Amino acid sequence: MPNRDTPPRLVEAWLTFHNERLCRNLDAVFAFDGQRMEIWCRSEDNRDFRKLQKIVEPLKNSNNVELYITLLPKNSGENNRVNWTDMPPSLAENRELLSYLRPPAGSPPRVITYEDSEGQIQTRVLIDNPGAMSANAANRNYILRSRLTVWANRVLGNNRIMQQYAEDIPELIGVAFEPAYNAALRGRAVNICKKHAKDLAKSTRDLKKDLARAFPRAGTSAKTAENKSAAKKEPPATLSAVIEKADMIATETRALSRRIYRFIYPDQHTVDLSELKRPGLIVSLDALEVETRDFERALGRRLTASG
Repeated sequence: MPNRDTPPRLVEAWLTFHNERLCRNLDAVFAFDGQRMEIWCRSEDNRDFRKLQKIVEPLKNSNNVELYITLLPKNSGENNRVNWTDMPPSLAENRELLSYLRPPAGSPPRVITYEDSEGQIQTRVLIDNPGAMSANAANRNYILRSRLTVWANRVLGNNRIMQQYAEDIPELIGVAFEPAYNAALRGRAVNICKKHAKDLAKSTRDLKKDLARAFPRAGTSAKTAENKSAAKKEPPATLSAVIEKADMIATETRALSRRIYRFIYPDQHTVDLSELKRPGLIVSLDALEVETRDFERALGRRLTASG
């Protein structure tokens, strides 16, 4: 992160990177050393990368700025995505998730009753085309695997975004309360940090909604409500409290992100039983969302008081 020796224009560029939310999807690392800024970014010709180039270009002549483009090995990101052909048992054997994502069956077989020649009531099941029934079952399985893949990759994607926002918050707070910077620069850092907190809370809420589909549905409301009540308190807007809260959110998110990843890719053949005893993971996400919104409000009060 920038420090008190970093020129304001370089700090502005770093803040612009975060304000444009390029940190959400772009794999880039900033390194600051006195008057020098280095940016290490993977080579990928997309819109976010071109935006980063536009931010850096005006600085190259007046400051010691270098943008290094690295080429990642082919398929280097596959470990962060669920593979269609190798579905983890945590997905393929999750009864709750399968019941939610399984496509509805086609037209059911026709059932008729009739009276036979001896006056007995008989029942017959009529299948118009047995081959079509088999093809329909195969198609439903294809759709199910497709939905599982999309669901899991959405969870992993939101999990990565959630962790990235949380990791950036302490660094933004460090700039926001650095007395060496002018008030305008510090105020901008506070506002960007508030945006990150808001986006973090949204990512957490989206994750909670998706993951809830994979857990048993009984016995959750009371504990979740209890957790909300315990976590929903007004934190003091002192400088030390805000900094401590930022570090706590980053630490808790890091641990929670690992749990979510291990829910999709468990160390053992199946997910640990404690993770399936909802509301454990769901309540943790719920508490993080509440804490993040409290943090966002504390930033607002701190900004109002300092203004």
